[in-house]
Amino acid sequence: MGDGEFSVVEHEVVSRVMKMSRTLSLTAASLVATSIVLTGCGSSSSSSASTSAAAPTPAPASSAAASAAPAASGSPSAELTAWAGQVCTQVGDLKGSVTGLGAAVAGGGSDIGASVSKQFDVIKGSTSSLVTTVEAVPTDGSSAPELVALKDSAAKTQASIDALGQSVSSLQGASGVGLVAALAGVAGAAKDAGTAVGATVGTISDGLKGGTGVLQQAFAASPTCAALKQ
Repeated sequence: MGDGEFSVVEHEVVSRVMKMSRTLSLTAASLVATSIVLTGCGSSSSSSASTSAAAPTPAPASSAAASAAPAASGSPSAELTAWAGQVCTQVGDLKGSVTGLGAAVAGGGSDIGASVSKQFDVIKGSTSSLVTTVEAVPTDGSSAPELVALKDSAAKTQASIDALGQSVSSLQGASGVGLVAALAGVAGAAKDAGTAVGATVGTISDGLKGGTGVLQQAFAASPTCAALKQ
């Protein structure tokens, strides 16, 4: 959702406030859910498009060339490949939990704050697991230059989830017009979180899987990572 589109949402919220706060709350909830779903879909399709345009994997080098290659370009260890799969699994879980926030909001109800907070706890846990795993890369992948981009992406995702948490906390005890304003804040923060998660998916799909480095090979060898880009 762009800035222009969000301005339209804000105008719609203000105009409906003058009519009925209950109607406003339900309308805002629908907008939040739609924003989260569209953000998630956009991130996934962008990564898929970029990945499909990537150059094909080079043919295997001769045994002589392989023996002369530096260790960083060798085959990844089983531990590193498993680590890559775990990263992709956790990114997929986080993506799903952020999208699930839309369902929690769309469900509405008199205690929407509690419902959204409960879903945010799932998001927070998924984010913590991802960041911890990214930092615990096995030895043979710890010096790979591509790791810098992945760690940076994970850090940005953590920051966006922290911001989302602050917006979610504003729902507690809110009602009427205040609830609508709080939901609008959640919508913006959720959009940013979805974008950050999508960027992490893109980092894996477009950057880490496109070369012959040990870390890139580890991600390419994981079926979980292949499914993540779809």
